[in-house]
Amino acid sequence: MVFGVLRALLPNPEAAEEVIQDAFHALWRSASVYSESRGSVRTWLLAIARNAAIDWQRTKGRRARRESALDAAKDIRDPLAEELVERVALRSQVRAALEALPREQCEVLVLAYYGGLTQTEIATRTGAPLGTVKSRARLAMSQLRRTLAEEAP
Repeated sequence: MVFGVLRALLPNPEAAEEVIQDAFHALWRSASVYSESRGSVRTWLLAIARNAAIDWQRTKGRRARRESALDAAKDIRDPLAEELVERVALRSQVRAALEALPREQCEVLVLAYYGGLTQTEIATRTGAPLGTVKSRARLAMSQLRRTLAEEAP
């Protein structure tokens, strides 16, 4: 499950593998700080993995995304190349907008859209009330809509 979430947040499987290794290493190092009262181990692990993905994006991701978009445009001599470059750019914008959300809102969207979970399943998994999960999803979608509208040409 963690790999699937990271795969959705990162540009390629190699990056997801690198980040999952970092996440589990961080989990191992900070196992003594885990408190069951603050959430399940799964939620804690997903938060650590998400933070590791954000760190990766900050250090390596920006350059990799630019190079990937340029390589895709350079190597394709197809009339649809421009559409492909736009899709890569949009994916990058969506990832950046997700990273800008509060952790709880991002987690709800990632679990729903990339994890395929229902809001009821998300509530069970995170230990949050169903109404809270619904509110987080609505607020996150509103913020994403605003952020992406601001970035639109």
